[in-house]
Amino acid sequence: MKFSQIFNFKAFVYHFIFSFLLIGGLSFFIVSLWYPDIWASELGGYKLVVMMLLLDLGVGPLCVGLSYKPHKTKKANFFDITVITLCQLAFFSWGAWTVSISRPVYIVFDTDRFEMTVDQDIDRTRLPESGMFSTLPLLRGVQMAVVDLETTVPDEKERIKVSNDTLFGMDPSKMPKYYAPYEGSNIQRVLKMAKGYEYFTKNTEAKSLADGIIQKHKITEDQFKWLPIRYFSPQDQSQLFMTVVIDSQTAEIIDYILLDPYEI
Repeated sequence: MKFSQIFNFKAFVYHFIFSFLLIGGLSFFIVSLWYPDIWASELGGYKLVVMMLLLDLGVGPLCVGLSYKPHKTKKANFFDITVITLCQLAFFSWGAWTVSISRPVYIVFDTDRFEMTVDQDIDRTRLPESGMFSTLPLLRGVQMAVVDLETTVPDEKERIKVSNDTLFGMDPSKMPKYYAPYEGSNIQRVLKMAKGYEYFTKNTEAKSLADGIIQKHKITEDQFKWLPIRYFSPQDQSQLFMTVVIDSQTAEIIDYILLDPYEI
């Protein structure tokens, strides 16, 4: 039996191109929107998407190549390709859901550092009833926020209770009902806690990285401001720290340095 009678290479190529354009395009959208900057690698976004692509772009076209036969009717071939495509889309939807619950949704300033919060960290039953933090930002990318217990918990006794709950793992940075917008006086809180160039450049490696950021963004040493950020690494299965470089006026994040500032 000839190979062409077992496997239709032409059908495989056509379906691979179709799958690549559709699923590859959606995957690029997912990574660029849900895993911006350094988070695609640090939170495993690339790994999840690559696994999804390997299965969708590999198994789907292979199945089409094996099932498409010239001797079959057009209706039969069309039915087979439709079923395979629907299975591909179903698997892609499952993969996209898996990627979505691992995506970063908020970078939250809390006391003296930033905290990275991913979708599955947040208990949706404890979202505020209204306001900008009442829903998770599905199509807006990562959002900035500040933990503000003074405003969100007016009662002092309740505020003390919330603070004590952090000892038992109930972290306010994972609860949007304690968030306040990243603007106004909250920006000043962030800038007040930000550290400068002299506190970061205590060894040769740190100084080299800081100088690279200064050159890249064309800022001065006085404008180099940074804070730690804590995040959970799926690869290491542990909480890690890196350094966030912020604008000295707006406190917006301008870059990341993959270096734990507590170990400098």
